[in-house]
Amino acid sequence: MKNTVICTFGSSIIEGTIGITDPLDRWYNLLHRKLSGYFPKVCFSVINAGIGGESTRECMLRFERDVLAHSPDYLLVMAGANNEDYTRPERIVPLGEIQRHLEDMVNRLPGKTQIVGVGLSPVVNEWHWAAKHAAFEEPFRECGGGLDELLEPQRELARRFFLSNNYPFLDLYPLFDRERRKYLLKDGIHLNRDGHQLFGENMFSLLKNTITQRDHNERTDVF
Repeated sequence: MKNTVICTFGSSIIEGTIGITDPLDRWYNLLHRKLSGYFPKVCFSVINAGIGGESTRECMLRFERDVLAHSPDYLLVMAGANNEDYTRPERIVPLGEIQRHLEDMVNRLPGKTQIVGVGLSPVVNEWHWAAKHAAFEEPFRECGGGLDELLEPQRELARRFFLSNNYPFLDLYPLFDRERRKYLLKDGIHLNRDGHQLFGENMFSLLKNTITQRDHNERTDVF
């Protein structure tokens, strides 16, 4: 058996516990089952390093403990959530700082780790608590919308970062956008059971191809 360690890193959407009563329905457990079935000679370990409510800055404070300590073969990472907390302005993380954290993450990973980017999913503005909070009134006026529009610059930064570095990338925004009310909880941002299923299935397709290509390249290098 070959042992392969997958680490998931980010905040609550990556952590995947909100609104899901059966742990087997979480996206990464679905991913684990499908990978194990497709690669029967590989023993996959999935380490969940997601913590709900954390900004990118706060995630990176625990990067060594929660990611590097496990020396993962694959790191599935989402950046761009919880960086716009206008109820606590000291927690706001500017785009330039997010970029620096992503670069720092790459520079600190071991050479064997394959990064897989995950793009932040859409928001149903009127369902989210920020829509009625006075602290967000001015930011929403400036961006011409609600939380969904406020987060778009961070989504775009992540897209550019992962794609320009040729990392595999699963963009949850177009995946959920047209039927976002079908896939999100009534808090307007977290995934429901259908959302977890769609996330897990699409991540499986991406990771299956990534693992297959990587194994092929390693065999070719041997010869």
